[in-house]
Amino acid sequence: MSNARRAERAAKSEMHMSDDTFFALSGQVHDAYVKLDDVLAHTLRMSADMIDTARTIGLAPEQGQKLFKRFHGCIDTMMQSREQLLGAHLEATKIRMKTNQAERADGCYSPWSALEEKQADALRLVA
Repeated sequence: MSNARRAERAAKSEMHMSDDTFFALSGQVHDAYVKLDDVLAHTLRMSADMIDTARTIGLAPEQGQKLFKRFHGCIDTMMQSREQLLGAHLEATKIRMKTNQAERADGCYSPWSALEEKQADALRLVA
């Protein structure tokens, strides 16, 4: 969608969101991805360490299988949660495009001075 079309849509919108709210929500979405990815990476490393430890201590295969299956289920649940977050993020973006914030292309006004104000992290794109 062109920037002109975005600006037109924003000007005609009946739903209004303040810039502060937009920036706060954008930051929260970003933080949610970061936190989920951090815990996923941590759990994957921990799972690998458990496999190495099981081998080192001579854990019986059937005991290791039970343990590794639990870790796999945990990691799978985290991936499903991340997928749900992505879906919610995309749905929120669709809603934003029906508000006065529709003018924001890729999450920011054009031109946007926040880069000079060192606020770029608030709008870092994730997906």
